[in-house]
Amino acid sequence: MADQYDTPPWLAGFNVPEAPTGAVLAITFGPSGIWTGRVDGRRRIVSARTERRIVPSVLDMRIAAEFVENGKVPEAADPAVFDELTALVAQARGTIGDRDSILLMGAGSLRFVSVTRGDIVEATVPEVNRVHGMIVELADTAPVDAILLGPGTDQWPGLWEALTERGFTTLAPGDPFPTTFGGDDDPTNTLDRVAVAPAALAWGAEPSGDGPLSFSASGIDPADYGLDEYGNVQYDTDAAADENSDDGPYDADAEAAEQRRAAEQRRRWRITAAAAIVVVLGLGGVGTAVAMNIHEHTGPSMDELSDVSRTQTTSDEKSVAPEHIPNTADPKEVKSARAKMLKYTTPPPPPKPTSTSTKKPQQTTEEQPAPGPKPQPKPRKRTIPNPIPGLPPIVVG
Repeated sequence: MADQYDTPPWLAGFNVPEAPTGAVLAITFGPSGIWTGRVDGRRRIVSARTERRIVPSVLDMRIAAEFVENGKVPEAADPAVFDELTALVAQARGTIGDRDSILLMGAGSLRFVSVTRGDIVEATVPEVNRVHGMIVELADTAPVDAILLGPGTDQWPGLWEALTERGFTTLAPGDPFPTTFGGDDDPTNTLDRVAVAPAALAWGAEPSGDGPLSFSASGIDPADYGLDEYGNVQYDTDAAADENSDDGPYDADAEAAEQRRAAEQRRRWRITAAAAIVVVLGLGGVGTAVAMNIHEHTGPSMDELSDVSRTQTTSDEKSVAPEHIPNTADPKEVKSARAKMLKYTTPPPPPKPTSTSTKKPQQTTEEQPAPGPKPQPKPRKRTIPNPIPGLPPIVVG
């Protein structure tokens, strides 16, 4: 950390103008916190701020907590696993360098953990906000021309990206100082009042008869085109005066008579226009009546058209040749039809069984079954007629 009006040796590697138009700030980061100072044209520290609560171990815990919260490493909710994850984040923060991501393998419960630069930027937003506040405090009302990244800032991956995203210009040792325009009060004369235009607008204030753009050099007579020697349009003032001049004294009666003639002419035009409109409307009414009469009386009716269509359909049907039907029968079928009809005779009934054949052999006492309960009659099923013809009745229960 540098004291006020001290010149740190590491500032010698930065390009700082002798008279910067705005504020030039420097930042360092380490175990003692983050330090921010304002630098003048001689690379001296004019004022400084230090935030001792922002240290590398705080960044490691902040990034590890972000991994647990967003579900990237959910098993780190265990305190022992969280300590292992914090150690891996510290290793990734110090070795990621200019890469966008790094993959590390844990030694205990964790196997592989991927740490990206975007994860670090997203997790350290509160710390970047505090650095932003320190920059604003030191710059006061002056614009910030550049921020010099000093020792230790490489141990905070994403700090350069976060400050650049907020509109600041960050410089590493050897980078050219940006061009700034703060405090430039020199007038540009862009909005100054335009001087009075010269008399010769086309060829300049002092025309030369021998110049390459002169009429004499090109052999053109400007009078042929109504121009003067400078190329400006010339108006014939005498002719205009003649057109506007009167031939005699003013006559009030002649002017009144002219106005009456004009009024009479306008009245005639109105009458003619009204008559034309009446004639057009009359012709339109007659034409409409004639058209309606023609439509009602001279046109063919729908019944006649339907009769014509039916006639055409009938003629088309008659024109089709009928299907040929043979008028001779097969002789075998004719002989079968003329054969004598056979009468059906009912067959005799079957013979009745004799009494001897119906007697069952008596069972001995040994073969007779033991008396048991009488079999229960089966319940009779209830049915209803099926509404669909040809199907059996529907069993209800």
